[in-house]
Amino acid sequence: MSENYDDAYRQADWFGPEPSELLRDHADLLPPGARILDLGVGQGRNALPLARRGCVVAGIDTSAVSVETVMAIAAGEDLPLAAELTDFRTYCPDTPFDAVLCFGLLQMLPPPDAARLTEKLRDWVRPGGHLFLTAWHTGDPRCEDPAVGWEATGPRSFRDPSGDRHRFYLHPDEILDFFPGWQVVHHWEGFGPEHRHGDGQPERHGAVDVVLTRPAKPSVEIWTHL
Repeated sequence: MSENYDDAYRQADWFGPEPSELLRDHADLLPPGARILDLGVGQGRNALPLARRGCVVAGIDTSAVSVETVMAIAAGEDLPLAAELTDFRTYCPDTPFDAVLCFGLLQMLPPPDAARLTEKLRDWVRPGGHLFLTAWHTGDPRCEDPAVGWEATGPRSFRDPSGDRHRFYLHPDEILDFFPGWQVVHHWEGFGPEHRHGDGQPERHGAVDVVLTRPAKPSVEIWTHL
């Protein structure tokens, strides 16, 4: 099951008002006209600026509030952006994209779904296209000391008592194993800045940031340990 962000997205700038720093730093990879998929479009902080630059953006989210909010803004500004209420497990694009944005989704999945997501990402990025991805690593404090009531579902994965919320942490450099043969444009692992969501408590995470380019020819080696 997926976390429900409807209440969160009724508040302004839940994940912040600015696009991801990773996206800003590598925006030259996404020229006007590029077809882009934003997984978890949220309140549009990444999708809307790209559409305003002339990129053709498809966004998906499991929050109806998210989709309604983004579509209303896109319609009001006549932007090339379409948001769809769906989940990555059932989403079936007709053709691969020039770039896919996957910010903060991987760490919210149980390991089998994390493996399924990376498999889909390898297909959804066209040869020569780019993947922008962020996740969490095992140095994150919550990996060693999960929230009260959360139970381990593996050596580095957890779920809350309801079973609706999951957390999954990558080993150092593990993200590269999911995309063998892909060119590494950017790869950073460390601790992100302190931040908060809405009026919540300050948070700081062990973060993984990558920008990868899919090779023209597929690799035969696929990471399947999950």
